[in-house]
Amino acid sequence: MSAHSLELASYQFFPQGNREKILLEEDADGVWFDFQQADPTDKLYIQLFDQGFQYPPSKLYRSDAAFEQAEVITVTCELETSQSCDIQIFKMQYGQKKRMHSETEWLTVNGPTTCTLQLDRVKGADYFKIAFKFLLEGDMRVRLTTLHVNRLVPLKQEESYHVI
Repeated sequence: MSAHSLELASYQFFPQGNREKILLEEDADGVWFDFQQADPTDKLYIQLFDQGFQYPPSKLYRSDAAFEQAEVITVTCELETSQSCDIQIFKMQYGQKKRMHSETEWLTVNGPTTCTLQLDRVKGADYFKIAFKFLLEGDMRVRLTTLHVNRLVPLKQEESYHVI
């Protein structure tokens, strides 16, 4: 298993949807997602890595977004909010040119919340991305304090030897 923390920097994240209502900033405590004057019909997405939902990340992010030899990737992050917020999480997998698989799950964040996501690699997938869709109203700040990516590589089947 290989594990590493992604650098918590605002340049890793890309607003999608109603971008004019989302501000990103970073400080010593993490990355802040500031939502302003949101209403329930807004599409408020924050995506890990760049490009639209249909396409794999650009070359700039491919080493961080690669499955490499892994069959399973787990992404663990710590989110923090001052009020309860529902988040729809999109786990997407890509080949070299387009999205191959997508699944969603739901999370309610209220105060500090740990979120662990698992992506089981589909055949032919080379890269992954995660997108968070925030369902909220008004103004709200969400802080991301940690982000870890673990790649689980299967053990090779070795010949077995019997000692007599």
